[in-house]
Formats: sequence, C-alpha cells, structure tokens
Amino acid sequence: MKRVNEECGCEQQENNYMFFQNLKTIHHAVGELLNMDPAQVDELLSNGHAWAVDHIASSADDVEEVYHFLESSYGAHDEHDAYNSQQPQFIPADFKNHLKQVMGERIEHRGDNWVVKPSNGDHVLGTHPTKKAAMKQLAAIEISKQKNRGK
Repeated sequence: MKRVNEECGCEQQENNYMFFQNLKTIHHAVGELLNMDPAQVDELLSNGHAWAVDHIASSADDVEEVYHFLESSYGAHDEHDAYNSQQPQFIPADFKNHLKQVMGERIEHRGDNWVVKPSNGDHVLGTHPTKKAAMKQLAAIEISKQKNRGK
C-alpha cells in the first residue's frame, strides 16, 4: 500500500503493506464464504472436515485480538455497542446468526472468564480464563460430534 509523504510529496511503501493486503484477502474470502449455500457447507463440514470449523474459530479469535489492540490504541471504547465493537468490521452482521444455526454450543463472557454453554440450555460445559481457550473447547466439541456421526 502506498501513501504520499507530506514532506517530500513522493509516494512511499507502507512498512506493513502485507498487513493491509492480508486484510483485503480475508475480507474477500469471508464474503465469498458467506455467499455459499449454508446447507451445502454444513453438510461438507459434517462429513469429516471439522478442521475447517477449528481454523475459522482460531482465525476469528486472532483477528479479534488484533482489532482490539488497534482499537484500544486509537482511544475511547463505546460500551453501549459492545457486540459490534468486539467484532472485526469486515465480518457481516448476519454471520453471528449463521454460526448460531450451525453450532449447538456458544461462549459467553462472565466476569473474568469465558463459559461454554449449549445453545438450548443454561448448564455450563466449561469455564476458561481466555476466549481462545473457550474457542478451543468449541472446536473440540465439533470434532467430537463429527467423529460420533461417522460411527
């Protein structure tokens, strides 16, 4: 990504141009994934490809960490819009609803911990100190489901 240097009026390459290119690649890929037929994707993921669910979960967590770091570096955080401010801006708003339909479990932030719960119940499946650890449990649950469906 090039920018104009104010002092000399010349174009300069950003030091971290690949950061911005990778964001563009992620943005494009997420858009294409969300345009796919959810039923077909769900069927494919259910037939031995739970690794993809795990990769999306860990990638979302990594992107979210970078987003929060950069957001906090720019100043105040608007608490009244907590959900939207926690999500990377390139993920469409209906993505959360799509995940709820596909996955039977979810995570919640409670105090200092992240709790894994079934979508249709209130009992706790696991409590974790970090969101990343809770996401790993969700991925393990999905992998276990796939293995059990294969039997």
